[in-house]
Amino acid sequence: MILTIFSGLYELIAGANPAVPEYDDEVYQTVGQITLIVVSAVVLIFYLCLGRWKPIFHKLGHWIFTLILTMCAAFAIAFISAKDIIGEIDSYMYRFCLMNAVFAAIVFIMLSIVLKPMSVFSKRTPF
Repeated sequence: MILTIFSGLYELIAGANPAVPEYDDEVYQTVGQITLIVVSAVVLIFYLCLGRWKPIFHKLGHWIFTLILTMCAAFAIAFISAKDIIGEIDSYMYRFCLMNAVFAAIVFIMLSIVLKPMSVFSKRTPF
């Protein structure tokens, strides 16, 4: 069931690519699952490890840097996975990678809102 959510989500955001059916068959599911795992791990590290370790990772700048780093990682995950499965680079691949970075940012913000009360020093980050 979660696999069909990724297909629908990426086709809704980036548009469908009927010329290359491998996106729907393999790329969306792989990229979606890896992105969720990476974003969850980064948020957990930021709030539960760094946010409890010392009071130096509690500023808005640290949170924005982590968000940008996560978006870059999501773009790279989508690009590398799609290139490995498809084999060639097309214009849809770049649009898909950008939309995966936006998807990662949205998930990062939502998980930040949920996990920030569990942090000791980063309770007010990002707001």
